[in-house]
Amino acid sequence: MTNSVTIEKSFHSDTTGTVSTNTKHKDVLFRMIFSDKKDLLELYNAVNDTDYQDMDALTITTLEDALYMGYKNDISFLFGEMLSLYEHQSTPNPNMPLRGLLYFARNYQAYIDRNHLDIYSSVLQRIPLPQYIVFYNGTQEMPERKILRLSDAFPKHPGKIPCLSCEASLLNINYGKNKKIMDRCRKLKEYAILIAEIRLWLNKGFPLSAAIDRAVDACIEKHVLESFLAKHRAEVRTMVLSTFDQENHDRILKEHSEKIGFNHGKKQGLEQGKLQSIIAITKKKLEKQMPVKVIADFMEEPEETIQRIADTIQAHPEADLDALCQLLHPSDEM
Repeated sequence: MTNSVTIEKSFHSDTTGTVSTNTKHKDVLFRMIFSDKKDLLELYNAVNDTDYQDMDALTITTLEDALYMGYKNDISFLFGEMLSLYEHQSTPNPNMPLRGLLYFARNYQAYIDRNHLDIYSSVLQRIPLPQYIVFYNGTQEMPERKILRLSDAFPKHPGKIPCLSCEASLLNINYGKNKKIMDRCRKLKEYAILIAEIRLWLNKGFPLSAAIDRAVDACIEKHVLESFLAKHRAEVRTMVLSTFDQENHDRILKEHSEKIGFNHGKKQGLEQGKLQSIIAITKKKLEKQMPVKVIADFMEEPEETIQRIADTIQAHPEADLDALCQLLHPSDEM
């Protein structure tokens, strides 16, 4: 197993001097914490109940520029005869098996090329066993373990069996869950403690940025991810802000969708709810002096759409969400 690809961590400073993640390779805190082979092997052992020690046998296979539906996968790697894909999610997503299928296909293609396999041969070509783990630490209640299946997305036809399958094992890594795994992987447990600490300060009424700062200070004082947080404090702050903003984005979208009848399939309600959510998030990001291009990338919307919304917000600073929706004509295609 050769030609390992390292996990890229790229940052830049915007005009305000705030460190932000590179918009082409959006990093997440989970991936950054487990970018070291030693920590990744410890996580692998915890998940698989093994005790391997040979870090040189682990090959990172995270694909550069492998963007599917606007996301870059967190970590993929080869160890022994297993190809593992590890994803982190702070919001529930039943489409993870489909995303995994697309990524595994790309990764197997790379494996075939790298190892010069002849898929037209009459001899069976051996490929690694795929393992797909989703680490979930959102606020919505989830069991400690859950299987997400691609087959759930297929229409049901009596007597027909789908020729494709992909399963993702979701592990709840909120603090207090999956204790056996947590006890075997210190970094995972400390990551869960950090997120729990942030939510603790949020529940006390602190703004998100202040909650992050207090949580980081508390964790350093308790020797939780101490050296990592001390070295990467600014990056951690930016990545957590982005993650929690996404959670808030999903919450706002759900609230507005329910209010205007999204769940009843009303087209007008869908458009209105989506537009209001985008406006709300754009307004918040603009207040933080975030560039339009970065906002568009974060929300996975066309830059021209976000620019039009930004111009309208700036031209009508006193307008509420309903007024801004009217100004932007919700019947327009978003």
